[in-house]
Amino acid sequence: MGRVWLCEEGTAEHPFFLEEEGVNLYSFEELCFYLYKNTGTLPESFYNEKLCQWIGEELGLEGLSARLLQGIGQERSGCWCMGQILQEGGFYNSREVEEALVTAERMENKGPLDRAKLRGDRLLKAEKYKDAVSEYRKIILQAEEGQENGMAIGCIWHNIGTAYARQMLFEQAAECYGKAYQTGQKEESKEAYLLALACRDGQGFSPAQDRLAGVRQELKEKKQAGDRSGYEKLLESTLLDLRTEYRKSE
Repeated sequence: MGRVWLCEEGTAEHPFFLEEEGVNLYSFEELCFYLYKNTGTLPESFYNEKLCQWIGEELGLEGLSARLLQGIGQERSGCWCMGQILQEGGFYNSREVEEALVTAERMENKGPLDRAKLRGDRLLKAEKYKDAVSEYRKIILQAEEGQENGMAIGCIWHNIGTAYARQMLFEQAAECYGKAYQTGQKEESKEAYLLALACRDGQGFSPAQDRLAGVRQELKEKKQAGDRSGYEKLLESTLLDLRTEYRKSE
């Protein structure tokens, strides 16, 4: 059974808006929970003057706000800022805070490609597909200027394909999955490429072929109705069926 937090410090009159997720934070408890759950994926820019001002003015934590502002002025890391906030909250025990800080520090030591990919992955998981594609494409552009690992770039192309597939943009998905396979040579990218082509053309494999047209219409209706959960479940089950039929046909 999960723990229950009571917002004892009150809520902010003006919430702190998280642009990537499209949600508002109204309390210090929510801020601590958000930081803990997103350890290692938040960019350094998250800890800025705007956040410090909100903590001081809306939450009444002037001491913490001043401490964070001073640390940012001294070019302290995002890991340090997160530690100050979590320790101030006291919602997590010392072991949990230490583990979170170790994870955050480990990510700070990773290269820009790894950190950017994590941001893209977080956007993809949050169903912010357009933002995820934008983040991933920035990585591709940066990689073209350097000499990044082909396997890592293949994984990014694969994720872009997944973002397109979940929007029923199978033409774009197939193109990205194809690039993923060419770059990373992963079998899963090859399968995803063939499945995206099948969905694009309205063709499946064997028994799945007859029902694909109806499934596509049902997916469209769920998407238009805003039924994201139903859409995701139907899409995943359909792709699983197609993958099974594809493997049987080999």
